[in-house]
Amino acid sequence: MKNYFKKKHSAFTIVELIMIVGIIVIVFAGFYTVFNPTKRLGQANDARRWTDITAIAKAVEAYSIDNHAIPSDFSTSTLSVGEKFVLCTAEGVNTCDGQTKGCLVVDDADFLGVFLPSLPIDPDKTADTDTGYYVTRTSSGAMSFGACATYGSDTINSVAKATLPTLVANCGDGYVEGSETCDDGNDTTEACGDGTQQTGSDYCNSTCSATYAGSEACDDWDQVTEACGDGEQNYGTFCNADCSAELELSETCDFYSWSNDCDMFKTGWVTEADAPGGASWCQSNCRIPSGVCIAP
Repeated sequence: MKNYFKKKHSAFTIVELIMIVGIIVIVFAGFYTVFNPTKRLGQANDARRWTDITAIAKAVEAYSIDNHAIPSDFSTSTLSVGEKFVLCTAEGVNTCDGQTKGCLVVDDADFLGVFLPSLPIDPDKTADTDTGYYVTRTSSGAMSFGACATYGSDTINSVAKATLPTLVANCGDGYVEGSETCDDGNDTTEACGDGTQQTGSDYCNSTCSATYAGSEACDDWDQVTEACGDGEQNYGTFCNADCSAELELSETCDFYSWSNDCDMFKTGWVTEADAPGGASWCQSNCRIPSGVCIAP
């Protein structure tokens, strides 16, 4: 009699498989976090930005204590709250946080090289003509230095214990400051005849002292209602004198004054044409030109 032994084969259960997969995912995530070169580089760059910004703020503070005044390069009365001037070593136009402006030149020999060895440059920048670092004004008037760009989502800035000169409002710079009621980025009172159709309520006058609404239907660079008899041959779409309505004109001739010079029978009385239209005579409705004249 033969004995038969059955082998018992073991297998992973669903629960065990889920646990194994979970462990693999956790290990991989930890490995990627530790060895992710992009993240490590970004964090290192942000750490350097903190160091640079802090160094600039501390240098300004030290200068102010020794000299009882801020460095001359930072003595600007036109820097508004939230407005960012990029620090640089030569005049130029740079962009920081969506603001494109002339940079703030820092080259005072009494400050640079004495209190601050050199002007720091953001890790992502290559020249001190655009350092990637900015200065702005806080609501209390203090200087605040920051980085235009960061790897993380946190803002990198350091407020110096130093006060900027009293702000002088600059109408037309796009910032409401001082005694200004508004500032739409220019010192012009938009009006009918300037060639730009104004609609809405976000316009500011030329002195930044009041806002007003624009309700133009059109604007064709003048405050004239083009019409038959103005001496100009008008054909197409035009705007009236107060920019409240458009009008369509299809003149083939025009004149300055009506004189009943000629009788063209079928076309009626006509007058001498002043505007070009290929004819010497024009009917009163500016629709029918003529090259001959029959005296009445």
